[in-house]
Amino acid sequence: MPETLTLPDDFRRVCEETLARVMERTQGAYGAVLATIDGHAVLSVTHRDLPSDRIAAMTSSLLALGETIAREAQQRKCRFVIVENSDGYVVTLRITAKLTLSTFSGNEANLGMLLSASRNAAESIGKAIPQRTHPK
Repeated sequence: MPETLTLPDDFRRVCEETLARVMERTQGAYGAVLATIDGHAVLSVTHRDLPSDRIAAMTSSLLALGETIAREAQQRKCRFVIVENSDGYVVTLRITAKLTLSTFSGNEANLGMLLSASRNAAESIGKAIPQRTHPK
């Protein structure tokens, strides 16, 4: 997968381990893509050959659409979007203002478990993001 963002090695390791844990602990989960909010794939961990770059672009649009719908409905920010398909689920959520996570599962997965695992992963990744230090 072409990388659009260079991640520090320790942060990359945390992300890879966190995404792998989602798939290990969630029956039916087969992929996770970390992406920028503007639709560029950063990192993917999958058990299938998924087009991570295309997925990143499309899920970015999903979140943008969700936020537009929320705003029009006089609600606050969209936290996540769930797409239920005949063959499974796609859960996309925002980690930070600039980073998103999408997870994929077959229909044998429990949607609540996938959402919970995805939220936990997003929280772990968000906490692990390296803080930039600025000179005083």
